[in-house]
Formats: sequence, structure tokens, C-alpha cells
Amino acid sequence: MRILPVVLLALLLPACGSEPSALPGRPFAQPGVSFTLTPSAARDCHPETVYRGRVDWSVEGRDRVRLEIRVGDRHGAVFARSNQPRGSAWTEEWVRRGVWLVLIDRDRDEVLATLRAGPETCDE
Repeated sequence: MRILPVVLLALLLPACGSEPSALPGRPFAQPGVSFTLTPSAARDCHPETVYRGRVDWSVEGRDRVRLEIRVGDRHGAVFARSNQPRGSAWTEEWVRRGVWLVLIDRDRDEVLATLRAGPETCDE
């Protein structure tokens, strides 16, 4: 009977140290936050097609903001930084289908919004 608790403990301990997923399963934005990519998708469904896009953001209801946009996930490369609640920034030719962009409040280390370059589905 002593072996069962030890086995259960051994199975549960790895889950305690697991870091939650850095991104949600779907794009999202907190209330009062707008975060968009234009164009939102490449002209085709080929995963290797890259394009240039404009990222726009708007964060309402914050007295002070220090924003950061990261590529891939919340710990990815920094694409842009701003201390303005509204703004935009152009990417170079590296956006491709499936790339995640993450809008972060640097002061709170909080994800405000995420988006994913599309198209989400392709009829290939």
C-alpha cells in the first residue's frame, strides 16, 4: 500500500512544474483592446509565402502604457515597442501563415491580445 502513494506522487510532480501554454488556442483581446494585422493573410495558402503587414493596436482605459509586440509567443523576439495607447508599425517581409503576434503590457507583464496571421483554413 505504501507504493501506491509514491507512484501517484511521482506521476503528479512533473505536472506541478509545468508552465502553462504561452499562447491561447485562438487569438483573443482583453476588453478595450484592439490588435489587428493588415492584410490579415497572405494571398495564398502556401506556408512559405511571406508578406509585409501593418500591425495596429489600441488600448483603452489605461492611464499609462508601455507596450511591446513579440513574435511567436510572449517570450519571442521583440518586434515593436511603444508608450502610446494607439499606434501602428510595419513589418518587413517575414509574416507568414501561422505566425503569432503578442501584445504585452510591459509594466504588468500581461498579455493584452494575440493574433495569428492567416488564413486559418485553406481548401488545398
